[in-house]
Amino acid sequence: MRKYLFFGTFMAFCFCAKAMQYPAVSRTLKNGLKVIVCQKPGNNFVYLQVWYRAGSKDEAPGVHGMAHMFEHMMFRGTEKYPGQSFFKNVEKVGGVFNASTHSDFTEYHEYIPKSALELCMDMEADRMGNLKVTQDILNTERQVVGEEFRDGMNNWEQRMVLNEYKTLYPENDPYTVNPIGSLEEITSFTAEECMDFYNKYYSPNYAFVVVVGDVNPEEVFTMADRYFGTVTKQLSLKDKSDLPDLTKAKPKLSEMPLDQMLQVYSYVIPYPEVSSKDYYALNMLTGILFLDNNSILNNILVKKKHLVYAIASTEETRFYKYPSQQTFDFFMSAQPGNFKVKKIVSDEINNIMTNGVSQAMIDNYIKAKESMDMQLNYSAESIGNQLGSNELYYGNYQQAYHSIDEYKKVTPDDIKRVAAIYFAPERISIINIKPE
Repeated sequence: MRKYLFFGTFMAFCFCAKAMQYPAVSRTLKNGLKVIVCQKPGNNFVYLQVWYRAGSKDEAPGVHGMAHMFEHMMFRGTEKYPGQSFFKNVEKVGGVFNASTHSDFTEYHEYIPKSALELCMDMEADRMGNLKVTQDILNTERQVVGEEFRDGMNNWEQRMVLNEYKTLYPENDPYTVNPIGSLEEITSFTAEECMDFYNKYYSPNYAFVVVVGDVNPEEVFTMADRYFGTVTKQLSLKDKSDLPDLTKAKPKLSEMPLDQMLQVYSYVIPYPEVSSKDYYALNMLTGILFLDNNSILNNILVKKKHLVYAIASTEETRFYKYPSQQTFDFFMSAQPGNFKVKKIVSDEINNIMTNGVSQAMIDNYIKAKESMDMQLNYSAESIGNQLGSNELYYGNYQQAYHSIDEYKKVTPDDIKRVAAIYFAPERISIINIKPE
């Protein structure tokens, strides 16, 4: 019922390159909840999101998978809207709803007729402040989450990704465990543990609301204050500190078994947090080198030499609040001679570290990104995701209108500089994933 992607990024939230054409305004309520409104003319539907700054990074040992479990529990009712009321109320007006869990956040949304916005604000505010979890409800819902886990493990590629993820981080890193968590822990959660997570991380000053549609911002602010303004709970939470240095970390394994007749060279690269000055330059570099359809290595290994079936990354956007480990996977037939792929990849990395890339390559990357992202700026969902992502990671939703400017600031020297930092031989690791 609710979208759940296994790989660790739970929705395609993105920092789009093309500046959006619909302006947004905001107001912060007395309880600390920021309300962001984008007035987008169009149909009579509205996109409502509630973002919580809590994800799997906030889970304590023994309750891995709790953030995603709690995403499910938020739909199980309150005293005012018990049982299946949330589902029935949204479906009755012809709307749809969903939610997603990421390492850094949990997000809930409804796409509804404008006339139902007040009802959905009431329901969202009510579960922000008055959710109750019982053991009976938890027992039912964790069976659903456990089944999602098992379904994901039935897919060989998702199984490979999850097994690899377990090797990527040192134990004291906030991203040590994939948001899907541990099946053993999921099936042993108690109602008390669920409520403890809720009480620690769900509050108006640790959340924000996004509304996109043909609405009057002042009316939305008044409505938000009427419902969310009554939630008085406050939290005092600090960013994590004493993080391990991932540029010095290595995966726990250099080889992994695969139950397919394929071989995968998985390049593990330390990636900076999204607020880092290196983020946009490194994103551009990994696109130019690995991921774009006309990337350097895609042209050589896939299109010309036919040594590789595909080059892919688990993450599309690679945005994280803290430094992360990102993987770039080369899928090949399992056969002798694949070491040639490593040699070609190494040569191209060394070439960029020595010579950089041309301005023409940078210009082509920006043009392609503008063209690809342009279509995303016309759906309420995409606009909401852009505003929310930038509010979450930069503390400023207005950054959504200027992302392309950050890419345009990248120079060939920047590409050369970040290549020397993040692609240095002592910082890149390769996990050889092959048939047993």
